[in-house]
Amino acid sequence: MDKTKNWQINHKMSRGLIREFDAYLKSRAQREPFEAPDGFADRVARITAGLPDLRNTANSSRGIRPKRLLVRVLAVTALMVGLAGATSLAGPYVSKMAAGAIDYFNAPQEFKNLSKQEVYEQYNSKVGVSVTDQGITLTVDNIAMDDNYILVFYTLHQDKPIKLLGDPEDPEQWRVNWTAPYFWFKENGRYIEPPAQGEVEAYLQDETTLKGMQRFAVMDTLPDQLNLEIYTEDIFGRQGQWHVALSVDKSAVAAKSLNVTPGLKARVTSGWNRQYVHNITIEKVSVSPFGSQIVISERGNNPFFQFALRDEKGRYLTMIPGAIAGGNLLWKSINSFEFAGGSTEMKELTLIPIVSGSDDDNLSPPKVETVDIGSYPVRMPVSELGGFVLDNLEITAEKAVATCHQEGAVQIMTPTLRLQDENGKNLDFAAYEDSNYNRETGEITLTQYFRGVSADDLARIKKIGYVVRPQRLNEDEAVTIPLK
Repeated sequence: MDKTKNWQINHKMSRGLIREFDAYLKSRAQREPFEAPDGFADRVARITAGLPDLRNTANSSRGIRPKRLLVRVLAVTALMVGLAGATSLAGPYVSKMAAGAIDYFNAPQEFKNLSKQEVYEQYNSKVGVSVTDQGITLTVDNIAMDDNYILVFYTLHQDKPIKLLGDPEDPEQWRVNWTAPYFWFKENGRYIEPPAQGEVEAYLQDETTLKGMQRFAVMDTLPDQLNLEIYTEDIFGRQGQWHVALSVDKSAVAAKSLNVTPGLKARVTSGWNRQYVHNITIEKVSVSPFGSQIVISERGNNPFFQFALRDEKGRYLTMIPGAIAGGNLLWKSINSFEFAGGSTEMKELTLIPIVSGSDDDNLSPPKVETVDIGSYPVRMPVSELGGFVLDNLEITAEKAVATCHQEGAVQIMTPTLRLQDENGKNLDFAAYEDSNYNRETGEITLTQYFRGVSADDLARIKKIGYVVRPQRLNEDEAVTIPLK
C-alpha cells in the first residue's frame, strides 16, 4: 500500500466530520436542549478558528500529521456535544496519588509512554470505577495527575467484537489508537481548556476489550485538591454518556514540581526579515514528574510556534513537536509546547525566536545532505545553529529504527530519515513512518516500516539523507523567564 494511504484515510474522515458537524449539532439542540456553561461560545469560537488548513505545515519537512488533524477535528465535535451535559454518572471516588502498579503497562508490546512508566506508577491512584451506556462499559482503572498532565488508564468492553477504524492494511496499532475515544475534563465544575494535541494510546486485550491511555496537557494551574470529572459522549462511533467523577489529591506529586505563571508579555517576529509580528503572553512554565511545558497565548490565527528554549547554563532543550491551535482577533489561542531536559533546579529559561527563510528571502533553498552509516555517532546539522546526532541505526527485514538526539538550537521539527544507496539516491522502502520522543532523556526514535522489501533491497542501504536549511536565532528578541 502507498505510504500516503494513511493521509488519504484521515483526510476523507476529517472532511466527512466537518460536513456533518453543523447538521449534527442542530439535531442535538432540537432533541436535547441544554444550558450552555459560562464561556462556552468563546471556547467554541477559539477552537473552531484554530482548525488547521491541510496546506499549512508546522513541521517544515513533513507537516502536521493527518493523524493529528483527525484528532483535532474529532476534538471540536466532542467538545460541542460533551459540554451539553453528562447524565450517566459514576462516582465520586476519592483518589490520592500514591505508588502502585498500572495494569495498562502489561501490554504485549512497547508503547511510547513507557519512558515514564516508573514515575506514573510512583504517582497514581487505582480507581476501578465503571459506567455503562449503549452496551459499552467504561472502567477507569487508574488516574495519574500532576501540575502538567492528567493521565487516564481505562478499559472498554462490549459484548461484540470491536470494529477498528481504517483499513485492514493499515498498521493495527494506528487503527486501535484511532478507534480509542477522547475524554474531556472538568475541575470543580469548570471546563478544562484542552490542548491542540491529543495523545492517545491503546491496544486490544481481546476482540471485545480495549485498554487505553490518554495523556492530557493541563495548560492552566489547578489546585492540589480538586473534584475532577472525566467524560465523553462518543465511544466506538456510538453516541452515549459516559461520565466518572473523582475527588483528586495531587499534593504529593505537586511538591516535586517547578511551576511559574509569569503572565509575561513580549513582542516577537517570525519571518526571516521580521515581517510577521506576534504579541505573545507566556502564561506558564512548568517542570513536573510527568513532563515539562511552556504555555503561550496569542490573539490571531497565525500562532507563534518556532523558537528555541535555553537554560541559564546555555543548554538548548529538546522541543517535542505537537499540534497547535490558532485563534482570531477576538479570541486568544492558547498552546502548550512540551520540552525534554527540564529540571526543577533551573533558575531561568530563555525563549529565542528561530526562523527559517522562504523563497521570497533570496536564500539558499533547503537541500539534502548525506552521511555514511555503519559507524556512530554521526552528526547531521540542520543549520549552523544545530541539528541532530544519529546515535544508532538498526535495519531488519521489517523496519529501520534510528535513534538520535538534538544538538544545539533546532527548529521544532521531527528529524528526517531518508534511506539512500551508495550514490545518494533515495530508496523509498517505507510503507509507514513513526516517531517517538523519550521525555526523560530527549532521545528520538524514528521508525520506518517496510513492506515487500527483499534482502537485496536492504543491502543497498548505505547512507542516510537529511535536510539542511538556513536558520537564524533572533537573539535581540529573546525573552528571559525567571523560574526562581
